[in-house]
Amino acid sequence: MFSQRAIEALKKEGFKITKPRKWIVEFLENNTSHPSAVEIYEQLRSKDKSFSFATVYNTLDVLVKSGIVRQISTDPKCSRFDPDLSNHGHFYCNKCGAVYDIFDIDINFNELKGKVEEYQLNLFGICEKCLKGGN
Repeated sequence: MFSQRAIEALKKEGFKITKPRKWIVEFLENNTSHPSAVEIYEQLRSKDKSFSFATVYNTLDVLVKSGIVRQISTDPKCSRFDPDLSNHGHFYCNKCGAVYDIFDIDINFNELKGKVEEYQLNLFGICEKCLKGGN
């Protein structure tokens, strides 16, 4: 489902569906690592796939603007991308840089004087793995 919506969004914006764009979409589908554009580029290039960084950047830009991928700003060094558009938050580890999804957030939106249409909740700290000395 994600891939189909992403491909349609790219076509709608006038992009040809090239192999590198398909690789990027396939990489993002069901990806929970919240990769940066650089990480996507490096991981795909490590599999002997040849394309430019601009292809990654431009593809992500279209997917974000089309509402197919969410750009999250948990990492102070770069933007990360999340194909999961469900309402959830993120936890960023200040030590290792990992980003984890946070679900089942209990916020009483009824107390607000208005209608919440979307929210982003970013928490920062040290992940369990780093606390145990794994990183």
